[in-house]
Amino acid sequence: MKSLVIVVPELLPVPPVQGGAVEHWVDEASRRLNGADVRLAIVSRPAHSAGQSGIEYIGIPWTKIERFFHRLKERVTWKNPLRYLAKIQNVFSYGRRVARVITNFDVVYLHNEPNLLLFMHKRAGQKIVLHMHNDHLSMRLFRPLYRRALAKVDHVICVSDYIRRQALANFPEYTHKFSVVLNATDPDVFKPYGDEAIRQLQDIVSIAPDKHYLLYVGRLTPIKGVHVLIEAFQAIHRRLPNTRLIITGSSFFGGAAKTSYEHSLITLAAPVSEAILFTGYLPHDKLKYLYSAVDVVVLPSVWQDPCPLVVFETMASGTCLVSSAVGGIPEVVEHGKNGVLVEANNPALLAQAVCDLMASDDIGRLATNARNKIVAGYTWDRLVGELRNKLGLLS
Repeated sequence: MKSLVIVVPELLPVPPVQGGAVEHWVDEASRRLNGADVRLAIVSRPAHSAGQSGIEYIGIPWTKIERFFHRLKERVTWKNPLRYLAKIQNVFSYGRRVARVITNFDVVYLHNEPNLLLFMHKRAGQKIVLHMHNDHLSMRLFRPLYRRALAKVDHVICVSDYIRRQALANFPEYTHKFSVVLNATDPDVFKPYGDEAIRQLQDIVSIAPDKHYLLYVGRLTPIKGVHVLIEAFQAIHRRLPNTRLIITGSSFFGGAAKTSYEHSLITLAAPVSEAILFTGYLPHDKLKYLYSAVDVVVLPSVWQDPCPLVVFETMASGTCLVSSAVGGIPEVVEHGKNGVLVEANNPALLAQAVCDLMASDDIGRLATNARNKIVAGYTWDRLVGELRNKLGLLS
């Protein structure tokens, strides 16, 4: 029996009681990797919650210094050097303790934090796999450190070919180590729920039959382009006054404090505030109904979004997606076939695309094609089969 330890970044726990895209991904994948042929452990911040039977959850508690630097990081912008100082301190503190608990595992499977490799001493026969959910390897400041760190890695899994191409451009000497495993979802969870969705959402939003609903799901940060969506919605609402916008998420998953950007969104939304609902962070057991209840999900990212789970969850739900044509999204969403792609950071084009879609007969066709694509090839069973091969767990 091989032993596998999965390590997530230093901020959030698994099980994902505070949310987190990577943490949710790890929770879903680990439940399916768990079995009689592998001893499985997960290292994260303590969740203080029971997880899957048969999986060992190893919690790395927060220290007082770590919490101080984390609060500091939350209060400053991306342009402030103190943010990077706080990040370095917390990764350093977390990484040293992680390194002490992973030495006796056959396979070490790291997620999205290459800096943790710097603290690891690979023992003979041990395999290390890094899974990149974002384009962190392209950060110029840390590139020399990553070059050293990647020397310890047997394989690097990328969530999209966009991420793989970016990594290869910076580390061509490691070409043989990089491959792609596209994300997945569970179409038995994210699916069309019909009237049940409306009943399950009564404590959050009242879905009126004479209204049309747009939905945004994700973090409320500038790179996600929520400001672009609100600006576009003002034009949409002028043309289609029965349209409503639901914005679901917070600055950093569950429990995050409101940021200046979130307050700016509320100000921006003021002219159409009666038609916009900010729900805050919602868990997946509510999101699955929300995806199903709305007419269109909008993903207005203004950065190179690598391969967001929102894409897969929307498509599996049988709901039409309008998304920026950025990052790895066009690797899954085919414009005019199973979704709509638009130029990023252009409120006028986004508004036009949504209005054109709402006025056409294409919504049902695109949504049906989208769900069929997910069911056919983007399930967790497919992903976990590929993972077992990459991790060397096949018997």
